[in-house]
Amino acid sequence: MLLKSARINNFRCIDDSTEFSLHNVTCLVGKNESGKTAILKALYRIKPDNEKEIFKLAIDYPKREWKPSLPIPDDPIITTVWQLESIDKQSIDTYFGKDVLVSDTVKVMKGYENDRSYVVEVNEQKFVKHLIEKYQIKLDGESSISSLDLLKSYIIGLEQKSAEQNELLGKLTKEFCNGLESAVINYIDDLLPTFLYFDQYTRLPGNVSITEFNDKRARGVLNDNDRIFLALMALAGTDIDSISNAKTFEEFNSSMKAISNQISDQIFGYWTQNKHLDVELKFDMARAGDPPPFNTGYVFRTRINNRRHRADTSFDERSSGFVWFFSFLVYFQQLKETYKKKLIILLDEPGLTLHSRAQSDLLRYFNEKLKPDYQIVYTTHSPFMIDTDNILSARTVEDVVTYDKKTREEKLEGTKVSEKVLSSDQDTVSPLQKALDYELTQSLFIGKNNILVEGPSDYLYLKWFSQILEKNGKTGLDYRWTISIVGGIDKIPGYVSLFNANLLHIVALIDVQSGHKQKIENLRKTLRDKHLILTTDYSTKKEADLEDVFGNEFYISLINEAYRLQNGFEIKENIISSQTTNRIINDIEAYFRTLPASVQEYDHFFPSQYLYEQANVERLKGVEEALENMEKLISVVNSLLK
Repeated sequence: MLLKSARINNFRCIDDSTEFSLHNVTCLVGKNESGKTAILKALYRIKPDNEKEIFKLAIDYPKREWKPSLPIPDDPIITTVWQLESIDKQSIDTYFGKDVLVSDTVKVMKGYENDRSYVVEVNEQKFVKHLIEKYQIKLDGESSISSLDLLKSYIIGLEQKSAEQNELLGKLTKEFCNGLESAVINYIDDLLPTFLYFDQYTRLPGNVSITEFNDKRARGVLNDNDRIFLALMALAGTDIDSISNAKTFEEFNSSMKAISNQISDQIFGYWTQNKHLDVELKFDMARAGDPPPFNTGYVFRTRINNRRHRADTSFDERSSGFVWFFSFLVYFQQLKETYKKKLIILLDEPGLTLHSRAQSDLLRYFNEKLKPDYQIVYTTHSPFMIDTDNILSARTVEDVVTYDKKTREEKLEGTKVSEKVLSSDQDTVSPLQKALDYELTQSLFIGKNNILVEGPSDYLYLKWFSQILEKNGKTGLDYRWTISIVGGIDKIPGYVSLFNANLLHIVALIDVQSGHKQKIENLRKTLRDKHLILTTDYSTKKEADLEDVFGNEFYISLINEAYRLQNGFEIKENIISSQTTNRIINDIEAYFRTLPASVQEYDHFFPSQYLYEQANVERLKGVEEALENMEKLISVVNSLLK
């Protein structure tokens, strides 16, 4: 099951987060105290790996509204929408019958009563038909059964029952006693992934007193750090009792070496900061001079051996970044064995204390090891923890305050989550902007062939059309090109100077507007011959944006689809100006100003985001013309490669 979207209400600093979509890897970006942790904590409680984690009214309800006499609210705190994967759908179809579950979308909710509730749509008539065929129930000529109650009554009324009929009667009496919907919900609940929450404070202890550990385990008071120690043992396929009861030194020594080697292989494949380290695990008698509780009984010690310096240190003395990285990998590997692929990973400020290079290692681990099988939601305010190749999977988190213009009073609206990653509070999007700036700076040194575009929508359009062209066996953008967003025609000369200073190959793709003639001429002098690509060269207009290259039919269809314009509000092609100087986005902006306030405001960036993330190509009009025009443009760009 894939988590597609979530909405959180009345939880800590969140009044209403608004609904936000989630990807395979979703990054929540925001300032400290913006509510990022609250979002993860609410998601975690849907189905936590630690059953003790529940919603508590006195602790979790927004404090500015909570009263001791407050009754338990009926409304859900967390509402999630899930997409059943093909393997889940096949499993349900096999058990209940094909198409008994009407939709492959399921809504899961949970509130302060701490019971999961579901919204599913089922077809009882098809399920009854499935049971009749499966259990070979032969009906009388005129009999027709369309409900479980009628089927149960029919079988009870049979004078003689076969073994199959008795088996079915048992199922109807027990498993389906509360109806089909309840049975389907119970089945889906088993398919629902478990949530793992891991924060920067959850760490493996370097030294563990076995006496103290066994006492805590007997009293049932193990904490998160103790559970990571158990995970370390489980990962190595052993436990404290097995090590303690080893009958010979060789058996004991082999066991410890095997554990150490397994852990080292797991960890240091993704820790490139220092490749000269090994994990060494020790289990020995306590020393009387050590501080309590490590002065009695046995102590399990995790040591890190540095082969370069020929020295070992206690795990607790390593950098906090290394300790976090090590602890997370150990804990995750153990839970992976327990829950297989039915796991969603929530990480609060992962790698906060890691060097920027190590944060890149962590992102690589996410993409290579976790993303193929697991969904990940993580929070950050570090630009190095943002994957610029998937920038649209980021979500901004803000603690929103609005101002009443009349009374000049502040109104606190609480934490909001937004998908508009390029248009929000300056402090909130600062990590996103720095990540893009860093990516651009990197291209000065590693991108030999660079296309400069003015804005993020141009970037997304080039990426999308290139992918669709290649999928159709046509010419897409050559993989050697690096696309860089510069933020407008005025900024291009500065970037060109930087790129030229590094002897790099540059092409600029720019929109043509009134008043830009001199700027364009200046750029022609700066760039090599034919390396300034004008949108008017691929459009019939004298002024044009990249949207004009697509053709009116395609862009109008995209706007209608993205904004869901219907019931007379949809844009017709005849509203577009026939003037050759009029850019289509100007006409679209003018049209949106005539629409009621209930219609979402036109945003130049939003259609490109919609096209890149979720547009259905088959529902768009004018696709062939748009692809043909963009193939011509892309082919010219590719021809400029050496």
